[in-house]
Amino acid sequence: MGMSALSGGLHAWISDVDISTSLEQSPVETAAQEAGIPVVRPGEMRTAVEAGTHLILDARSMREYDQGHIPGAMSLPLRDFESVFPGIAPLIQPEDPIIVYCSGHLCDDAYLLAGRLREAGFINVSLYLAGWEGWSQ
Repeated sequence: MGMSALSGGLHAWISDVDISTSLEQSPVETAAQEAGIPVVRPGEMRTAVEAGTHLILDARSMREYDQGHIPGAMSLPLRDFESVFPGIAPLIQPEDPIIVYCSGHLCDDAYLLAGRLREAGFINVSLYLAGWEGWSQ
């Protein structure tokens, strides 16, 4: 399944895929694995944030970002990708390690953002599935 399979979002993907075979995983995690996007676990995320080894991108709205975000994260709302990304792109190299996140494990904005970044040539993009919900607990 390629990135185009999720062009309709999570709900379109759910209607096309039998998720009963992966009850242990969210549909977003399954889609990420099928697309070859690595999933970062909570412990790995804390290590990456503490070490400052990755660019962290928040796919949620600017309003949500302003209400709280992972330390060091930059806002790149999926809905504003076209207008915000050109300002961020010159700051990063295609091979730089990037972790994207959104609100939580059922949100597909980070997954879709990861796909957009990969389409733009960024090859080292991972998904923090637990998102802000998992981080802030």
